[in-house]
Amino acid sequence: MRPYVVVLSTVLIFVAYQHYVSVKDDALKQTQANLRTAAKLTKAHLKNSINIFSSLNRSFELEDQSASNLNAINIIRNTENYNDILRYDAGTNKAFSESEIYNASLHNTDAKSFNMQDVSWTDISFMENRYQISSLYRSQNRRWVVALREKNPVNTPQYIIEFDLMYMSQALIDLRTLNSGNVFIVDRATGKIILHPNPNRIGEMAVIYKYSIAGELSQDERAQPVSYYFSDTPNYTFNPENALPNNKQSGSINYFFHGDAKLASYNAKNSLNWIYFSSISRSDLFAHSYSMLLVAFVALSLSLFVSVFHYLNKQLQVALTDLSKTTTLLEFKNQVLYLLGRFCTRRRAQLCLYNHEGQTFYTVDYHGQEQSILTDKEYALDLLTSKVKYLRSASQDPLAKQIQLSTNYYRIPLLGHNGLTGVIFIESRFQTFPSLMKLLQTYIETSLSNVLLQQQISLRDAATNQDNLFTLRNKINRYKGHRDVYLLTIDVDDLKLINYQYGYMCGDQLILEMSSVITKYFPTSSTLSVARTGGDEFCVLYNAVDQQHAFILAEKLRAAIEGHKFVFDTVNVNFTVSIGVSHLYDCVDKTLSSSLQATDKGKQNGKNLAIMSAVS
Repeated sequence: MRPYVVVLSTVLIFVAYQHYVSVKDDALKQTQANLRTAAKLTKAHLKNSINIFSSLNRSFELEDQSASNLNAINIIRNTENYNDILRYDAGTNKAFSESEIYNASLHNTDAKSFNMQDVSWTDISFMENRYQISSLYRSQNRRWVVALREKNPVNTPQYIIEFDLMYMSQALIDLRTLNSGNVFIVDRATGKIILHPNPNRIGEMAVIYKYSIAGELSQDERAQPVSYYFSDTPNYTFNPENALPNNKQSGSINYFFHGDAKLASYNAKNSLNWIYFSSISRSDLFAHSYSMLLVAFVALSLSLFVSVFHYLNKQLQVALTDLSKTTTLLEFKNQVLYLLGRFCTRRRAQLCLYNHEGQTFYTVDYHGQEQSILTDKEYALDLLTSKVKYLRSASQDPLAKQIQLSTNYYRIPLLGHNGLTGVIFIESRFQTFPSLMKLLQTYIETSLSNVLLQQQISLRDAATNQDNLFTLRNKINRYKGHRDVYLLTIDVDDLKLINYQYGYMCGDQLILEMSSVITKYFPTSSTLSVARTGGDEFCVLYNAVDQQHAFILAEKLRAAIEGHKFVFDTVNVNFTVSIGVSHLYDCVDKTLSSSLQATDKGKQNGKNLAIMSAVS
């Protein structure tokens, strides 16, 4: 019997190791997907600055220093990613800070120039080599920044935009792999960290970069366990011309950080002179395989269990891989239900997502439409601090009662960087392995965070960072049937005349100005949606006590826009809007049409009016 136990133990341990390798491969695929998402995010931030340069150069050519400075200050205040805007004279290597110029003007003093730091500049190919990005440096206000400038500036002095890396790093927080894996970006010229989910790491020498340059590990790091958590011994060669591990533009690398063995994918195929890294801890990989290893040892006496375990393990990895590839909420929901139905229960499972703006729980139907089912802030706060629970009654759970659960069930809260993202209910007569439920929770949370992040990128208006029409339609559909929710449509009066008289740049700036006024009267924290649905058309989805209250709020916004002082090229540009208000119908198109018809009626009746649509 002893040889049988030894052979069976060896087989089961080998299967558990293969599971670890499979988890590692899937995690590496996720790190590579995160690298692609990070590259898209950074490109978007840089490309959005092209129009800013045009606006700055235009205002500078007017030779009104005060107006030019005010334009720059408004840009800095309205774009949290910007640290400052500089006026730089290459001939003297002197620069002025627009923020310092503005502060000096308030105190009737002269702004002081300073010597521009010695930084390297790199042409950006995806911006047609017309712009250059700097290496990492500290700004005048001691913040870590990188700067963007025109390669062939129109004016002298030229404008340089500094990006505040602490704010830009926030976009990387939700790009997680397993429990503690993250994405960070390193300056290839200096080896210092440019972007990192932990802002305190920005400006530090990247440990992973140090290893690739050193070519060997120091003695105290060689003293780590020989296994390196099932990794090969790190081995590097260094090419001083490009400072890349093993002279490769992309790949994976093993390294240590504070004694923790890590694995990272990297990619240096970009014109920014940056290296993108997406790391995972090998302890996380081991933790996700540890439960399977225990199951293997418990079942040593069951020879048939070896093949069953191997089959289920393979199927689970396939399902988890498919889950990580989902890009929409409908795909995510279907894959989660398939995963739970395959490995947890043959009974009912329900996914409910949570919207922070409306403090509302909603479901996604078979057509991908969102359906609101419960608004309960206190219940959401309770879930935020709750763990995976097996409950025997739905009487004390308002959301479980709403979806009509009739038997014992699991409640699995899903958390992201911004708090609660959703909750899963799984009907089950018997409890299953807690480690399996925890494993599924971790994978589902990570995949949901990535889907929501990709959705956020695709559902916002690039110019104003407000909702677009697609997002607005989903939210109208979510809140239809709510009698205290209204939609107003705003359209600028005679925008074509303004464009003809002052130029299209004036019209673009007017749209941004009006967007800030709308946000002031309808803050994001208390408004269901503020959306830009066309060139000069905005919509607001908001709560009101009744129809009269809804109209009063719209009228206040119209009056505020009418009285707003908009200055372009030192000229006061007066503009008005027509506003149409409608309650929500069961059909999204009918709601949008009703609000737009009321807007058109206001234009026909003399413009600069707020009109409430008739209830039909």
